[in-house]
Amino acid sequence: MKTLLLIVFAAIVLFNSEAYSKRGDGSYTQVDFMLTLTDGIKLDCSKFVPTGSPPSGGWPCAVITHGYGLSKYTEMEEAEDFASMGYYSLVYSMRGQGVSEGVSNFISTIEANDLKQVITYIKNDANTNDNKVFIHGGSQGGIIPFMAVCTGMNVKTIITDMASPEAGSNWIENGGIKMTFLWTSSYPTNIVRYNSTVGRFRSWILADTKEKWDSLNYYLPINRDFLNQVGNCQIPILIENAWQDKFFNTLGVIRSSYVLPYNNIRTYYGAMDGHGSDYDQEEENFKDGVYSDWIEYHIDGVNNNVMNVNQKFTYASSSFPLQDRGAWTWQRYQSSTWPPASVQNVKLYFHPDNKLQVYGYGGATANVSFNNTILDPNVTMEYLVNTEFRGSLFTAKFQKNEVSFDTPALLQDAKMAGTPYAYLYYSSTASQMCQYNMQIWDVLPNGNEKLVTRINWTDRSYTANQVKEKYVNGQSYSHIFRTGNRIRVKLTNLDNVPLYNFEGDTSDTFIRTNPFMLPSLKGGTNKVLINNASKSYIELPLINFVIGVNQISQEIPTRFELQQNYPNPFNPVTKIKFSVPSTGKNNYVKITVYDASGKEVTTLVDNALDAGTYETEWDASAYSSGIYFYRMTSGAVNTVKKMILIK
Repeated sequence: MKTLLLIVFAAIVLFNSEAYSKRGDGSYTQVDFMLTLTDGIKLDCSKFVPTGSPPSGGWPCAVITHGYGLSKYTEMEEAEDFASMGYYSLVYSMRGQGVSEGVSNFISTIEANDLKQVITYIKNDANTNDNKVFIHGGSQGGIIPFMAVCTGMNVKTIITDMASPEAGSNWIENGGIKMTFLWTSSYPTNIVRYNSTVGRFRSWILADTKEKWDSLNYYLPINRDFLNQVGNCQIPILIENAWQDKFFNTLGVIRSSYVLPYNNIRTYYGAMDGHGSDYDQEEENFKDGVYSDWIEYHIDGVNNNVMNVNQKFTYASSSFPLQDRGAWTWQRYQSSTWPPASVQNVKLYFHPDNKLQVYGYGGATANVSFNNTILDPNVTMEYLVNTEFRGSLFTAKFQKNEVSFDTPALLQDAKMAGTPYAYLYYSSTASQMCQYNMQIWDVLPNGNEKLVTRINWTDRSYTANQVKEKYVNGQSYSHIFRTGNRIRVKLTNLDNVPLYNFEGDTSDTFIRTNPFMLPSLKGGTNKVLINNASKSYIELPLINFVIGVNQISQEIPTRFELQQNYPNPFNPVTKIKFSVPSTGKNNYVKITVYDASGKEVTTLVDNALDAGTYETEWDASAYSSGIYFYRMTSGAVNTVKKMILIK
């Protein structure tokens, strides 16, 4: 466990030193010292000063900040690389870590104020250029500079990796408690010395009571979340985040991008080496190049293409096939806006026959359920954590249950880019707390499957048998579901994955069989209610998503046309053909069914479609005999036809 904890926040940077021109002969002097802060705490620092006379205006400055539970020594190599190229560089151990004095406040304004004093020390050196100071770090080392520049610190630029302005509340996102929060609050004192409040976090997590969770919910965001201050930042920022981050949801930096100065930021969302993300060499090489270009532009004044607004949002999408170690294949895209153009928020409704459909269930109110089975009512969270949620000791105390829902096979590649959401209409027999974990999987035609992302909701203020509603965000992600594959959603009481899922997939070796969110230990049956009001669905940000409609001709029609259904009358299945002309862009087509009173019954097609002729079908098994109407809309087109169901 200790080895894993040590690498949790490691920010590994493959630094391309050849990208920079040297300002001297490459030699430098290392000076180790203790910097005394205004509160008397001393930080362990090392600065690397190039030999010789500084250039006009002074040495440009690089400050490299480390991840949580690490120290200045993990960033020495990068600082030395910069020093060899004529940068005055500095690394230090944050308070309560390494041999720096004091106690950690768990990535907060206290540590941000410490960094401000480090920057003041650098600027007070007569040999430094105050207008050419930049900071780079990952995880804690990315959050603290980001927080500092949003609360008054002035430097030329920062590069922040694996960070979020909502880091505090990310640990307890949507009512749950992340496994990685437990790990990060469990360091021994030779790694991190916590202050008295943070030192209680581990015991509060393991207590698994509403009182202790409410304490976490109260304390964690204070002086840690700073999204409401991001708009104060006016300096250029390069943000690089991983979709698969097991600590921080990329949604936080997506939200930041809307309030940061538009022309001063550049973002990358994709694969990164850390926090449980895939390692992909091509993506690492790309990020290294952007990093180099960023420093050259903002510090060295090189006029390159790094600030091109068409590249403001660079993101990589995962997909099958898998690479070595079960990692996804990654494909990179660029956009001037977020979400990217053509993204549609597609609702996929739960149906009681274990299907996901683009239309709501039209039958009588039903439900699907899964049990949260606690075999030993006296089992503790600490006991389950010690089993890593596997093996005979675990299965004797807790039983994992799940229920799956599948879309039909996709008729073309569909790309998800953004944040999934879920709308739940739910009820449970559990008291005090119930939990709904929704895993989103990509399923190959042969049945092999791999987890893509998840949506979690833990209701910790629940009265047994209440009927409640919740619209909740998931973990932001981008993924390409290939033609012929299916999207699967699993509702489960334990959000973990098999250590070995299928050949070539080692699944999640970072948290292994541990869950993403710690489970509820309140037993009961959790229900998702499904009714004809179209409640209970997941919502995915998708491009080119097409199911439930078949293209039967690629010959380009000259006009929109909705044909009469056949057979008509019908019992209980009928088919509907329609045509889409070429208009120079994909046409968003919607075909909706109404009953004789004009009430909307279901939606059969809700897709952006290329030019062609298509066919869809309606299975009216759940509906009564009578007259129905179906309407096709696309832009200004609005066509209605009548059909008759006879049983």
